[in-house]
Amino acid sequence: MVGEGGGAVLLEEYESAKRRGAPILGEIIGFACNNNGGDLILPNQNGITATLQLALADAQLAPEQVDLISAHATATKMGDIIESLAIETVYGGGPVVTALKSYTGHCMGACGVIETIMTLYMMEKGFIAPILNLEETDPRCANLRYAKEVMEQNIDVAAIQNFAFGGVNTCLLLRK
Repeated sequence: MVGEGGGAVLLEEYESAKRRGAPILGEIIGFACNNNGGDLILPNQNGITATLQLALADAQLAPEQVDLISAHATATKMGDIIESLAIETVYGGGPVVTALKSYTGHCMGACGVIETIMTLYMMEKGFIAPILNLEETDPRCANLRYAKEVMEQNIDVAAIQNFAFGGVNTCLLLRK
């Protein structure tokens, strides 16, 4: 993931942050990115599923070790359905799922970093923000644990999922 010698660089940055007294809010423990470019805007369930599995393998985690999923969840007609089915395939009904774009809208290239900051904040404060305006789940969506109200919960591991035009799929795993 980081490349040859990258682990030494990350360790050096960690030690530098500790010396400065910077608070360490989280650690990137896994990442995956792939492209299944079959359609400009319609996501591909197999591509998303593969990305989630690759990120877990990179982090050397089992699906049940993930406490929270920050879904891409843009409220598009088919996107959320496809993403929820991919989540169910990989995680079953385990982790709580939130949708932070319900607060910010889609910030295009900035959404990943904004959602990472928001997720780290939830991890630090021990809560999960609900999905705004989710009153009824589409019956075609998977039977997941959607956050419909503020939940007090310790979050040790979180997954942040983002997908882009042309079939680009990403998943970042963070540990508190």
